[in-house]
Amino acid sequence: MAPKPNPKPKTVRAVHANKGVEARYRKALELLIKEMSNSAEYWLAAQYRQAPPEIAEDALPASEMAARVREVSKRWIARFNDMADDIAKRFTSGAIKATDNSFQNALKDAGWAVDFKMTRAMQDVAKASVVENVALIKSIPQQYFTDVEGIVMRGYSRGRDLHEITTELQSRYGITQRRAVLIARDQSNKLNAVTTQARRQELGITEAIWQHSHGGKEPRKSHVAADGRKFEIAKGCLIDGKWILPGQEINCRCVSKSVLPF
Repeated sequence: MAPKPNPKPKTVRAVHANKGVEARYRKALELLIKEMSNSAEYWLAAQYRQAPPEIAEDALPASEMAARVREVSKRWIARFNDMADDIAKRFTSGAIKATDNSFQNALKDAGWAVDFKMTRAMQDVAKASVVENVALIKSIPQQYFTDVEGIVMRGYSRGRDLHEITTELQSRYGITQRRAVLIARDQSNKLNAVTTQARRQELGITEAIWQHSHGGKEPRKSHVAADGRKFEIAKGCLIDGKWILPGQEINCRCVSKSVLPF
């Protein structure tokens, strides 16, 4: 008598990062960045009009401009530092709650009712997320003003007019805003992945099936090829010579379907 084929494993639909939580995080960063950019342009323009480079006969006006950049930068670095912890905690709390709700509903639809609690493992996930996001938020004004100082001093030394420098500053603002978009999306995907991973381990779920997002303009070919591949969640999926989880690599939007252990 021929052996019966292995039954198809019962799976739970994939849990995606919550777009509303991501949007609120992104908006909080974008508002701060806009205020910072407007402030920098205003104060630097005022200083530039007081001591334009074409009338500078020594290093004093340039020194005053550098001092003004650092003064504005110090104020905004302090502002971001003050706001970082609150923004990171609100994002982390909202993202974990959204993922838990989504995963609970998916499990319920698959016939498995659970009620997630804030366990020790999840407390560790939350703490790690807050620390990582605080560091990312604090890095935004530091990177922005490093670039701004370079733009202003190069423009000053070459005798550029205020319009040219302002155009470059606005370009830098756009780059910083795009970084905020990336931070919000990437951190949402990562936190969704590690929350789902921790909850699976609590429930005794050991396997999952990789599911490519089919999103993004230039998807990673190796991630597309992994679509439908079963992997052990404790190890991750072997892709490009590394054991990784969906959403773990920067800007990865992939997810996975849980395989129920019965």
